[in-house]
Amino acid sequence: MADTTTVKVQTSTRDLLLQVGASRRQSADQVILTALAAMQRDERRQIAAADARAIKDDPADLAEIRAIQQDMAALHAG
Repeated sequence: MADTTTVKVQTSTRDLLLQVGASRRQSADQVILTALAAMQRDERRQIAAADARAIKDDPADLAEIRAIQQDMAALHAG
């Protein structure tokens, strides 16, 4: 059996966790892992979006991105 621990949460949080788990046929552990993975993906998307906004405002970065895109298009065409 895997190691386990107890996490203290409000009863309303526990109830929601159990409700979501039941509707997805997942254990509480699976629901928590799925939620944490989604949070990590969201953080990466937010960072990528901020980086993209910064790149579009920097002419040198934008030129480099366009050159890479042209190189990739040439590779796919050829």
